Amino acid sequence: MAKIFAKQRLSASQLRMVAERRYGDAAYLEQSGENARANGVFYLAGFVIECLLKARLLEQYPSVAKLAAPEALSASDRVVWMLINRSHDLDEMLGYMPDLERKLVAADRIEGKGLLRKLKSICAEWSIFARYSPRSETMRAASGFLSDVKELRPWLKP
Repeated sequence: MAKIFAKQRLSASQLRMVAERRYGDAAYLEQSGENARANGVFYLAGFVIECLLKARLLEQYPSVAKLAAPEALSASDRVVWMLINRSHDLDEMLGYMPDLERKLVAADRIEGKGLLRKLKSICAEWSIFARYSPRSETMRAASGFLSDVKELRPWLKP
């Protein structure tokens, strides 16, 4: 069996490394220009955001990061543990990061790029179910999505 299939809990730095690798994969697919690769760009780009949000949660909730099982946690920390280890719900993850929202609002006041709007849109729209979709998107749409992810990446790091 290939080592990449091993189940393991990742640290925040490992999640960021994975995010960078998947961003590179998405960018490589985008460079092909082939509409047949657009769904892959969407999926991988959204996964980048998922990894970066989970890394932030791990840093924001260090007590949650240390546990392999949620039984010993408070009810609220158990929810965070589930978001990190069992969920792909970006909207719900973002709900546990008011500091990130404040940071993006402040940046938007200065830079006017709509960063929070872009992040909320990605979090509301993206889903792991994209990997099962029989529908196809265009590379033009995928490129716009990837561009938003590229712009957000530095803001999602500490």
